[in-house]
Amino acid sequence: MSASDNSNDAVNIKELKEIMDDDMELIQDCFADFIEEWPQQYVEIKGAVLEKNAPILDASAHKLKGTLRYLAAKDAADAAYALESAGKENNMADVEQKLSTLKDACQRVVDYINNFNQ
Repeated sequence: MSASDNSNDAVNIKELKEIMDDDMELIQDCFADFIEEWPQQYVEIKGAVLEKNAPILDASAHKLKGTLRYLAAKDAADAAYALESAGKENNMADVEQKLSTLKDACQRVVDYINNFNQ
C-alpha cells in the first residue's frame, strides 16, 4: 500500500502527515509504538468488558482513543470512543459488540501499518 491520500483507508495518511508535520520518521515511530502497545491495550479493554468494570473500560478506552486519533485512524478511534462512553456512563449493554467493532477496526489499522510504504 502506498502512502496514498485515500481517506477510506484505516489511517488517513493526509491527515496524519498534517498532524505530524510531514515527519515520516515520527510517523514510522508512532506506527511501531502502536503495533507494540495495541495487544496489551486490547487485553486491558477486553478484561474490563468481561468483568463489566466501567471505570477501567472508560480509562483504557480513553487512552486508546487518544492514540488512534493521533494516528488519524478515525474508525478505530470512534470504536474506542464508543467503549469509553459506555464505561463513563456505566452502560455495559452491547459492550461485547463494541469490543468486536474495536478489534476489527484496530486490525485494519495494524494491516495498514504492516503494508505501509512511504
